[in-house]
Amino acid sequence: MDKINLKQKRILVTGGNGYLGNKLIERLIFEKAIVYSIDIQENSKSKDATYYKVDIRNKEELTKIIGEINPEIIFHLAASLNRERDFSNVESVFEINLFGTINLLQALKNINYEKFIFTSTSEVYGGDKIKSPFKEYDNFVPASPYSLSKYSAEMAISSFSELNAKKFIILRLFNFYGEGMSTEFFLPQLILKLKSGESFDMTLGEQVRDFIYVNDVIEALLLSIRVDVNNQIFNVSSGIGKTIKEIAIELKKQLKSNSRINLGSLPYRGNEVWEMIGDNSKFTKIFGFTPKYFLHHLK
Repeated sequence: MDKINLKQKRILVTGGNGYLGNKLIERLIFEKAIVYSIDIQENSKSKDATYYKVDIRNKEELTKIIGEINPEIIFHLAASLNRERDFSNVESVFEINLFGTINLLQALKNINYEKFIFTSTSEVYGGDKIKSPFKEYDNFVPASPYSLSKYSAEMAISSFSELNAKKFIILRLFNFYGEGMSTEFFLPQLILKLKSGESFDMTLGEQVRDFIYVNDVIEALLLSIRVDVNNQIFNVSSGIGKTIKEIAIELKKQLKSNSRINLGSLPYRGNEVWEMIGDNSKFTKIFGFTPKYFLHHLK
């Protein structure tokens, strides 16, 4: 496949101030694209991109800004990341993840864009109805308000695009990691504790997870606009599963850490997904995707 030429492409990234959004914008600027970011936060992280402080729940303001940008390609990353299993927060999560997405689609209705790329989540495969490695066509029950909202957004994008003859790609991202990621997430928190010599509290660590490095995710995002394949859903994963206990012990050895890993000191979550491995063969076959990085890159 020929390398896509992003030079002078007008590209919109929603959630551009987030961890993944910022990484994507850096790469798009390197590719000499004309980059615009929409984010609820005001801070601008790159002088080479144009930032707009917009809440995607604000339909009128969003429509106005989209008209000014007139994007050719849209990467929709903006989302509430609240992964609590408690349904008492379902309204706020859906307001952003589902209705915010619908607002964005409606704002784009009269824009002649080339492709809409949506970052969904492996958590839509929640529950114990299916066994991993998860395939895109598996029947499943999302295990939390967050995963339900992302799946609902997938369906909204599919329906809207069908009704309006628009092109989209949905990427279900598995657990990604990388330098500078918030320590609210398991791997960065583990690395921080191991480097500082502090003890690390965790569950027994029997959960199996499929971790993929952020640079591989960025490559997958760009590949999604590389060939003329549209209106499909793809897993983006390493395809390799390890228990988080194995990962913790492996990284402790790699870092030669004196930290104590307190296995079993934390309880498992209710409705825990015990094995989450992605089948990435569909994306690999169509886009030629091969993950290049593995866990040692978080050292």
